[in-house]
Amino acid sequence: MQTPIMDKDEKIRRNRAKTTQRIVEALEEVIAERGIEGVGVNRVAEKANVSKVLIYRYFGGMEGLFEYYVKMGKLFPIFTPSVLDQIRPLHESDIARIWYRQVIQTYRYFRTFKAAREILKASVIENDPIAETTARAQDDEMTRLVSQLSFVKGADTQAISAIILGAMTYLTIMAQNDRTMVSIDLRSEEGWNRIENAVKAIYISLNKMAIHTKDVELELQSSHFPVAQW
Repeated sequence: MQTPIMDKDEKIRRNRAKTTQRIVEALEEVIAERGIEGVGVNRVAEKANVSKVLIYRYFGGMEGLFEYYVKMGKLFPIFTPSVLDQIRPLHESDIARIWYRQVIQTYRYFRTFKAAREILKASVIENDPIAETTARAQDDEMTRLVSQLSFVKGADTQAISAIILGAMTYLTIMAQNDRTMVSIDLRSEEGWNRIENAVKAIYISLNKMAIHTKDVELELQSSHFPVAQW
């Protein structure tokens, strides 16, 4: 049987979790309506129907709220050690599939949700503390994700990922602005199918190169569990 003190602590935790969720949902709505540069503590507090004091108490202000939002796992997946063990490639050729699936899924999410697309723009906004914090949090998450899913030693996976992820980020921003790239219509599904097929081809080629490069070592599963489908 729980003591009254334990009941009270649990109630406080649940209330904080619910309030945090309301604030995050309000943040998403304001971002979608006004863009990252139009977000302010008063607008978010009003949308969430909470005092702005709570935003400062929970997150330290808007910069902390944006950092929390980027790192909570909605934009970039957070893999536990057990999931990583399942994802680890079973065969040499699995690494390409792991990576192109992750890149394609991640940027499909960014293209689908306006608030997420607006978050990507933080990397091209200058002289704005919130944008700088948000861009830094995104880079931290991308760095973590690349580190978790590399499964490769002896290759510069960070530089390769910077090129691929940077290009996908830029193309996603261009798509929101109704632009084309090398005459590919980034507003159309046909255009993005071509982009995604190119991403697949790049990773498959890199995977083949890694297999035949003496200085590169691929980290495979030691067990015979199938590679997770995600």
